[in-house]
Amino acid sequence: MIAKYIGNSFKRGCVQLVRRPMYFLLIVIMPILCCWFLMDLIKSGSVQNVPVGIVDLDNSSMSRRISRNLNGFQQVSIRNRYNNFAEARDAVQRGEVLGFFLIPDYLEEEALGGRQPVVSYYVNYAYYAPASMQFKGFKTISLLVNGSIVQTALRTVGLRDERIEPALVPYQTHLHMPGNPFINYNYYLNSTFVPCFLSLFILLVTAFSLGTELKTGLSRQWLKTSGGSMFVALLGKLVPQTVLFTAVGWFIQWMMFRCYDFPLNCNPWNMLLAMFLLVVANQSFAVLIFCFVPNFRYGTMLCTLLGMVSFSFTGFSLPQEAMYPWVQALGFTTPIKYYFLIMVDQALNGIDLYYSRYYYAALLGFTILPMLLSWHLKKECMNPVYVP
Repeated sequence: MIAKYIGNSFKRGCVQLVRRPMYFLLIVIMPILCCWFLMDLIKSGSVQNVPVGIVDLDNSSMSRRISRNLNGFQQVSIRNRYNNFAEARDAVQRGEVLGFFLIPDYLEEEALGGRQPVVSYYVNYAYYAPASMQFKGFKTISLLVNGSIVQTALRTVGLRDERIEPALVPYQTHLHMPGNPFINYNYYLNSTFVPCFLSLFILLVTAFSLGTELKTGLSRQWLKTSGGSMFVALLGKLVPQTVLFTAVGWFIQWMMFRCYDFPLNCNPWNMLLAMFLLVVANQSFAVLIFCFVPNFRYGTMLCTLLGMVSFSFTGFSLPQEAMYPWVQALGFTTPIKYYFLIMVDQALNGIDLYYSRYYYAALLGFTILPMLLSWHLKKECMNPVYVP
C-alpha cells in the first residue's frame, strides 16, 4: 500500500508539472538563461571599454600624452572630449558617459615648476562594476603621470635613469592569489551569484507548488492521494522537481567548469554532490517556512525575501567579518551559505574533502528539519483556510 500511495503521489506531482508550462519556465528555462547571461556578460574576465569623457583645459603635449595613455587602457574608452566641467557633468547626467577625467589649466607648466597641479576624475558609482573599472583606470593613469613628472624634473637637474628608477620605485611587489590567480571577475562574482540565483528559483517554485495546494483548497485531495501521509505527499510532489532542478544545476556546473573554464581543483563528483544537496536543502527550507507560515502569499513572500537578501548576508557582496555578529549568524541559516563554503574549499582551493564534511552535513541537515514540523503543515492541509 505504501508503494501504491508513493506512486500515486509521484504521478500527481508529475501531472502538475506537465499541465502548467510555468513550471518548465521557472525550473529549466529561466535559471539557465539567467546563469548564461551572467557568465557571458563578463566572459572576458572583467568589464572593459567603459565609455568615459575627458576635459583637457591645458591642451599641452603632456595633457595630450595623458589622453593617449588613458585611451590605451582596456578598462576605459574615451568617447567624447568636452570643453569644460559643466559639459562633462551634463553628459554624465544624460548617460552619454559614465565618468570623465579633468586636466586643469597650466598642468605642464605648474608640474615642471614644482607647484603641484590637481588632476581630478569623476566617477558615477550608480553602476558599481563599470565605476570600479573607471576608478582603476583613472587612478593608474594619475600615478603614471605623477611618476612621469617626477622623472622629467629629476632629469632636468642632471640625475641619470639608473638613479631615478630606484627613487620612483623603491621596492618591487609580487601579488599571489591562489583562489583566483587570473584576477577574473567572472570567477569572483559568478561562483556565488549563479548558485544563488538557482537557489532563489528553487525556493520560489517549491513555495508556489505548496501554496497552490492551500490556496485552491486541493490540499485534502493531495493528502488523500498519499494515504494521509505528509511525508509521502511531499515526496511525490517534490521529487519530480528535484530531478529537474538537479539536472539544471549540473548543466549549469558543466557550463561553468567546462565552457567558461571556472577553476575546478577537486574531484567533479564533490561539486555534483554539493549541487544535489543544495537543491534538496532549498526545497526543504521552503517546506520548513510553510510549516511555520502555511499561507500562499506570506510563505511565497518570505521565501522570496530570504532568497534575495541571501546575496548579501551570506558574505557574497560584503565580507562576513565586516558584518554585525547577528547578521553573520543569520547567514548560516540558509543553505546557499554552505554551498558557497564548499565552492571555495573544493573548487577554488582544492582542499581535502574531509575538511568540508561539516558543510555537506549542514546541507543534509536541512532535509531533516521539515520532518519534525510536518505535522503542523498536515493540520493546515486538512483544514485549509485561504487568507487573501
